[in-house]
Amino acid sequence: MDKGIWVTGSGTATGSRDECVITVGSEVRRPSAAGALAASAESLEQMRTVLVDSGVPESGLSTSAVSLTPVYDQYPTVAGFQAAVQLTATTRDIGSVGALLTAVVEAGGDAARVHDVSFRHGDPTGLMVRAREAAWADALSRATQLAALAGRELGEALAIDETVGRPRPPGPMRMAAAPESDMAGRMSLDAGEGAVVVSLTVGWSLR
Repeated sequence: MDKGIWVTGSGTATGSRDECVITVGSEVRRPSAAGALAASAESLEQMRTVLVDSGVPESGLSTSAVSLTPVYDQYPTVAGFQAAVQLTATTRDIGSVGALLTAVVEAGGDAARVHDVSFRHGDPTGLMVRAREAAWADALSRATQLAALAGRELGEALAIDETVGRPRPPGPMRMAAAPESDMAGRMSLDAGEGAVVVSLTVGWSLR
């Protein structure tokens, strides 16, 4: 036995994203702080109702931001208040995201805001397994070749260190108007594919 050989292998597994996270909100300006908060809350509640009625479970909803700020006419004179509330919703009904987003915005009216729409893997476990297997195969192939070049053979694996890389960011999201036969203003959103990257650093003894 000696110090052996250390090799890093990488593996990538891709799959269609099957979960969507939507962050919407309401933003209004009113003369009083209470009035601004009340109007913003009312608009957001209409949006929330649409999400729930569409099948988004209560557990898939969360308030993600609340703000109230004064609006100055000429400092320090306060001309009014601006209130904003954000709501994040998670849905696995990928095919209806465009229609859902349109309905939510219509329900919120002029106060409605769309802050973010992102797709992800609801359960990346299967992708992790595939990426890990690919990383192991890569590391083993590299180590076997290097050992042969040195006139040696691989012994037992001595240590393994795993690093999970960040998933590849999605490409530009396509948001296009649907045909005229569909609901007016409806959008078509593509979830696309995402990737999980695993790196394995493995140490082997040499014989």
